Amino acid sequence: MCYFARTDYRCGDWRWGNMKVRCPRQPRMGETCGAKLLDTENVTRVDDDCRLCQEIIIKQRRLQRERDNIRRWSLEGDRFRASIERAQREAKQLEQTIEEMRNRRISVVVSQNWQNNRGQLSGIPASEMVQMRRV
Repeated sequence: MCYFARTDYRCGDWRWGNMKVRCPRQPRMGETCGAKLLDTENVTRVDDDCRLCQEIIIKQRRLQRERDNIRRWSLEGDRFRASIERAQREAKQLEQTIEEMRNRRISVVVSQNWQNNRGQLSGIPASEMVQMRRV
């Protein structure tokens, strides 16, 4: 397990940075064991949302605009029927896209993996992980 720097975003997601401490379990020269652990001394906090969350916010504004158009056109009667149908299709597609993007967020993916694996990290017992950190 190697220790990496990390950037934390306001939205709760994070991004891995550069390797800071190489673990003693290095299989061969130049290779890492594949397990990433947080180096608590190298955490950068950013007062902004991650790129994916920014894109979700943009899509949500677009979805709200489509819903406002549908509501406004519905008050006019049958005059904008084709526009309403197009806006409804667009709104449904935006809702699906937003849901897919939310499921791609790092914090969501990691929490799902954590629940699926029942808290096991790479099959290494927690006591051994603590010993490795002390090295």
